[in-house]
Amino acid sequence: MTGFRVLMVDDEAPARAKVKRLLEQETRFTLVGEAADGTEALERIEALRPDVVVLDVQMPGLTGFEVLEALGPEHTPAVIFSTAYDSFALRAFEAHAVDYLLKPYDGERFTRALDKAHALLLGGGPEAGRLQALLRDVAAASSRRPLERLVVKAGEAWVPLRLADVWRLSSEDKYVRVYTAQGEHLIRQSLRALEERLDPARFVRVHRGDIIQLDAVAKLEPWTHGDGILVMKNGTTVVLSRTWRDAFLERWGLEG
Repeated sequence: MTGFRVLMVDDEAPARAKVKRLLEQETRFTLVGEAADGTEALERIEALRPDVVVLDVQMPGLTGFEVLEALGPEHTPAVIFSTAYDSFALRAFEAHAVDYLLKPYDGERFTRALDKAHALLLGGGPEAGRLQALLRDVAAASSRRPLERLVVKAGEAWVPLRLADVWRLSSEDKYVRVYTAQGEHLIRQSLRALEERLDPARFVRVHRGDIIQLDAVAKLEPWTHGDGILVMKNGTTVVLSRTWRDAFLERWGLEG
C-alpha cells in the first residue's frame, strides 16, 4: 500500500462503496478500512491510525462530531465530513475539518477535498494555511449548542454518557475525570474547553479544577478564608473556592 491512509465512515453501504471506487484512482491515498457507525469508527481509528477520515455526520448511535470529541484534538486525524445536510457545514469547519462534501457529490468534488487533505498533511501548502485561518474565523464567529452527552471509554468499548448523569468533572493533567453514579471515566479534553460546551444553567465551576452539576449539590458548608465545602447528594464533598463563590451562589439561587 502507498500513500496516506484513509478510513471511510458512513452508515450507508453505497456511500462507502463510492469512496472506495473513487480512491482506487488515487495514488496519494489508500483506503485502509471502513466503519458503519460512530462506535465502530472510534475502534477503527484507534486500531488503524488513519491519516484521513471521510466521516459521515448523521449516523446511528454517535454522530460524526461526537466521534471527534471523544478522540480529542491531539488524536484526531485530518477529517473530510460527508453529509446530506448543508446546515451542518458550519459545525464541520468548526470541528477542524479539512473540507466537507455535500451529498450527492461527484468525483471532481471529492478530488478537491483530497487536494486539501494532501496539502494539509504535507504541512505547509498555502491551501492548508488558508484553511487554518478560516477555521479560526468560523470558530470565533459561531455559537455552540450545549453538549447533551459525552462519549467515554468503558473497558475496550466506547459508550455515550448522558450529561444528566454527570455530577462532577475534574481536571487531571490533559484529561478530565468524569464522575457519575455508575463510575468514573477519563476523557481527552481540557476542563476549560469542556466548560465552554456545557449548559451554564446546569453546570458551574466551583474551583480551578472542578465543575459540578448544580442539581447534585445537597448543601453548602462554610470552611476557611471565604472558601466553602459543597456536600453532594451522594455524600462526597467538593471545595468551593472563594474565587468562584459568588458565581456559584448566584446560579444556585442564593446571594453572596
